Amino acid sequence: MPFGLGIWEIVILVGVLALLFGAKGVPQVAKRLGTGMREIKDAVGEVDPRRMLEPGDDEKAKSAQKPTPKPAQKPTPKPPPASGDGPPTS
Repeated sequence: MPFGLGIWEIVILVGVLALLFGAKGVPQVAKRLGTGMREIKDAVGEVDPRRMLEPGDDEKAKSAQKPTPKPAQKPTPKPPPASGDGPPTS
């Protein structure tokens, strides 16, 4: 069965749909659902992945992905030791 549904689950779903939309409304709901699925399928089929990028766009995409180099930082000199903290000078 589709989507792992058994016979009884499908019967219950059809019964609930009939209660919600009426016996005449169920075919209309199914038709709308089918039309929507067909439109989505057609829209996805029209998209060609090879045409997603225009010529030259791949160069722009590559340059946008490259990280900008950071300028080199100079090491900061250590401050001289405070009085009494350094080695004894004699």
